[in-house]
Amino acid sequence: MRSLIPRPTRANKPDFSLATVNIVLLLLLYFLVAGDPATELERSMMPPQTRELPLDGLPRPLLVLHPDGSLALDGLPTRTDDLRAMIASGDLPRVHLLVSESHPARAVMAIAGELGPAGAEVVLVTLRPGEGAQ
Repeated sequence: MRSLIPRPTRANKPDFSLATVNIVLLLLLYFLVAGDPATELERSMMPPQTRELPLDGLPRPLLVLHPDGSLALDGLPTRTDDLRAMIASGDLPRVHLLVSESHPARAVMAIAGELGPAGAEVVLVTLRPGEGAQ
């Protein structure tokens, strides 16, 4: 015989995981906006700058890329064809490329794109205008 009284259904417990995630994200957002991990003294510090750089102390071989597009390897004028030949012979495994900060990026990428695939490791050295890289 069936009972005419319906059985009580189990009540579903509410899921608090979404509410917990929302609270954590809101707290994180609050601390990102309101919190300031740096002190006033830390924010007022300026990074050090090089004022005088002796070019004699730079690593060799030093390839200077001048603003007019000419190249000089350790002070001697050179061409990219000569550089590729030196790289192929194994005489130039690494090149330190010196350019000014204001030099066009396309020219720097072009010379690095020629020397890198030829087999040389290209290390970029930069200076600010007026500090010796001309």
